[in-house]
Amino acid sequence: YDTMWGSTREMALALQDGLEACGVPVTVKSLQTNHISQIVPYLLTAKLVLVGCPTINNGMLPTMAAFLTYIKGLRPKKRVGFAFGSYGWGGQGAREVASVLKDMGWDMPEETVNLQYVPGDEDLANLKEIGSRLAKVLE
Repeated sequence: YDTMWGSTREMALALQDGLEACGVPVTVKSLQTNHISQIVPYLLTAKLVLVGCPTINNGMLPTMAAFLTYIKGLRPKKRVGFAFGSYGWGGQGAREVASVLKDMGWDMPEETVNLQYVPGDEDLANLKEIGSRLAKVLE
């Protein structure tokens, strides 16, 4: 994930809670503190990949665009994906991420979650539930 003001990070952690509650081991990586080359090895062995991105200038963050361009070149197959993000206005970042994941042929069993501004308690509870449902896809 990447984040601008922390909202997408909060969303990532709620998804992590839902997955871990179902016994799925989770590795959370931020593009702000990890180089793409440090994240890719995890992606290459993961069956489920959740990608979070806020919106800037009505699109995804440049760091996320670079990350997705890199992994598109690797062509990882047979993955389950999920896109999520936050926005102030516009809200295209998470939808653009979802489009890239779908174009790579990944299974996307849940609708993209795109929240305006800061996620509230109900939003975070919903994300935790989505994490639990995604865990069941791996069974």
